[in-house]
Amino acid sequence: MDKKQRIIITMLELVVKQGVHATPMSQVAKEANVAVGTIYHYFETKNQIIEELYLMIAQDYGVVLMANIPEDNFKEQYKAMWLNLYNYFVGNPLAFLFMEYVAVPPLISKNIVSQSVPYIANIRDFFLKGIKEQHIKNVPVRLVLQMAYGDVVSAVRLKVKDELEMNKEHIDFAFQMSWDSLKIKA
Repeated sequence: MDKKQRIIITMLELVVKQGVHATPMSQVAKEANVAVGTIYHYFETKNQIIEELYLMIAQDYGVVLMANIPEDNFKEQYKAMWLNLYNYFVGNPLAFLFMEYVAVPPLISKNIVSQSVPYIANIRDFFLKGIKEQHIKNVPVRLVLQMAYGDVVSAVRLKVKDELEMNKEHIDFAFQMSWDSLKIKA
């Protein structure tokens, strides 16, 4: 791992553990085993590191969500995406906690959020297709994206905080409730 990667990973670990404002650059440097000046060689500010982390995680889950999606059946495609994001966050709790507690305004600006749009454009397009083909409710796609994401996050939160085991049956229930909130009643 090169110095820049060590800085980024160390920042991720520290801000999730103790918060952005309680994480001085001197501590990041010490724990990453680099000089403070080395950090400033790669990044102008602490917030620039936070923004880069946000974009990296958004890019990751933009790719992960669309992995191994079945060819047909919109519900099964949505289920695969839902489970992909759930498993990504459960398998990467630091990324989950970062997105949950750190990657929010005002730390992450609207400009940085807009830079992440290309990473999730395929997800947006998937939901637009679902609306057009009348698989899911005809509501603003931004609302669909937020509601679906929120459902996954709620399930992950239960697992990560050890509030519910989230065994297969629980995961199936959570997915079904998410699907029921989006689908057009038949």
